[in-house]
Amino acid sequence: MLGKDFRSFLEEVKEKHPSNYIEIDKEISPLYETTAIVTKLEQQKRTPILHFKNVKDTEFSVVVNTCASRTTVALGLGVDKRELPQKYRDALNNLIEPNLVKEAPVQEIIQVGDQVDIMKLPQMRYHDTDGAPYISGGIVMAKDPDTGSYNCSYDRLMMKGSRKLGIYMTPGKHLSQIYEKAEQRNEPMQLAIALGNHPAWCMGALFIGPYDTDERHVMGGLMGSPLDVVQAQTVDLQVPARSEIIIEGEILPFEREEEGPYGEFTGYSAGQVPRPFINVKAITHRQGAIFQDICGGPHRELLLMSTIPMEPSILDFLQKNIPAVQSVRCPAPFTLFVSIKKSRDGQAKQVILTAFAADMQVKHCVVVDDDIDLTNSQAVIQAIATRAQGDRDLIMIKGVSHDELDPSRSEGKPISDKVGIDATAKPSLEIFAAKPKVPAEVMDRINLEDYIGKNGGKSSRESQETPSETVTR
Repeated sequence: MLGKDFRSFLEEVKEKHPSNYIEIDKEISPLYETTAIVTKLEQQKRTPILHFKNVKDTEFSVVVNTCASRTTVALGLGVDKRELPQKYRDALNNLIEPNLVKEAPVQEIIQVGDQVDIMKLPQMRYHDTDGAPYISGGIVMAKDPDTGSYNCSYDRLMMKGSRKLGIYMTPGKHLSQIYEKAEQRNEPMQLAIALGNHPAWCMGALFIGPYDTDERHVMGGLMGSPLDVVQAQTVDLQVPARSEIIIEGEILPFEREEEGPYGEFTGYSAGQVPRPFINVKAITHRQGAIFQDICGGPHRELLLMSTIPMEPSILDFLQKNIPAVQSVRCPAPFTLFVSIKKSRDGQAKQVILTAFAADMQVKHCVVVDDDIDLTNSQAVIQAIATRAQGDRDLIMIKGVSHDELDPSRSEGKPISDKVGIDATAKPSLEIFAAKPKVPAEVMDRINLEDYIGKNGGKSSRESQETPSETVTR
């Protein structure tokens, strides 16, 4: 994948999956209209990449839904969508350090100091509860002041003025820990924000794992080649050389301003709270730069982006500790399904406790036997209904550190009660009640068309109007 970037990825999608790429020349407002189009397409179970070429009040075109489809992300990583989890795990075992270059496309245009005006970027508002325009599609980069290891993450950025961005850093996550170190030193935290990123960079930035893992190395592992980086103009950071746009800045210690509200992935709007803010020092970008956006709120891209790296990361963590774990799935915010080949009593509860340690965002964990298809939520619910007893199989741990974006949490406290359900068969799957099934010979022999016709008893018109199957995350 040497030399690949956001632009080359878009061209690849246009060539290989033209039905999954739509260019829109009609003028569109960044005020809710892009979100309206994304929403209407999602209602049709469609998530194509959308390239808005004519966005009101800005010179930049806007692309959304870059990572809204497993098929599209897999294309960027050079694998089939079924191979995505293993591709990610392979990358974690084959990290590649970045390559420093002297010149970069992302620095074709350089604006510093008074030249900077972030309000010339597309002022995206997604929902009627948003307190201001937001930048949601940027990878925020900072480095640990002790080790020099980089952290990359997605953090919402509130456009507060020509040279100021509000930022929400999830408490307990790695970026907030770097900022805490800077505050302890009474020093500013330097950072850079990269917009217009190849899917390998997006997935690498969303890595969940040890604090000292440099996500740029994960990006290299996913690409199979080093990430080209260049020295930033005004901060002591190396930034992706082939991104579309870089915003450079710093966060001063102990200074706060109101940030929010903003419609989050939970499907609810997070309220206004005093938080740190970024003083923007420079913007650099390519000629004809493309503004990569992610629609805020519970839209497909935002949900899928976190799921694709979260599942293999948690699976890797669990299997290193408990080999009986077979697979995992994140079907909804704060929720984890795990299947195991149970070999002893209490093993499911051990998995639940380990899952809570794997990622602080895991709030509800359901463990089932390996005969349950985790992509079928109905099958998991049936396992809970038929294989679990509340007094025996329910675990609750009260007052654990959790994501403060959870709207059910106690006001002002980023903690949650964690709940686990052991929905495995007791005492074992082998001697649990048998499942009734039609003999395989009969299933193979029966052809529906021989009995109810080609359209299943429906008219041709009725067959065409059957709703399409819901996409499973």
